[in-house]
Amino acid sequence: MRRAGTVLGTGVVLAALLAALAVVQWAGRERAPFGPGSLDAVQRAVTAAGLRICGTADVARDLPGGSLGGHAHTVAVSCPGDAATVVVDRFASAGDRDAAARRFEARTRPRGSGEVLTLDDATVLLQGPGGEEPRRRLRAALAGEGAR
Repeated sequence: MRRAGTVLGTGVVLAALLAALAVVQWAGRERAPFGPGSLDAVQRAVTAAGLRICGTADVARDLPGGSLGGHAHTVAVSCPGDAATVVVDRFASAGDRDAAARRFEARTRPRGSGEVLTLDDATVLLQGPGGEEPRRRLRAALAGEGAR
């Protein structure tokens, strides 16, 4: 009986170590190289994806720490069709950008609520539950621009 408890305890410790390793791997995943040009890159990606910008608004409140400012774009194949929201926040440093990306990832975990990418000096948040087709297209085009 004591041996079974030891085996069970060892299994629990190993599972906890594997879970901790998974969290470290997730938190340390590679981000896009830092540099200027994110707004132009997002614009190119929208065009390459065959999408149109239906509307743009400056984001003046609820900015992530270290943000230099942001823009929210509504994109669709044809306006006002099945649209998705894309929020681009620019940062002065890679550290601020990557910290904001981690916070966004923690908030967008539920399925269908969005995904965050890093691109040059910005985070690019593809918000859900809007149109999946525009998000899928834009995600691929952003990857072509170097987003991760």
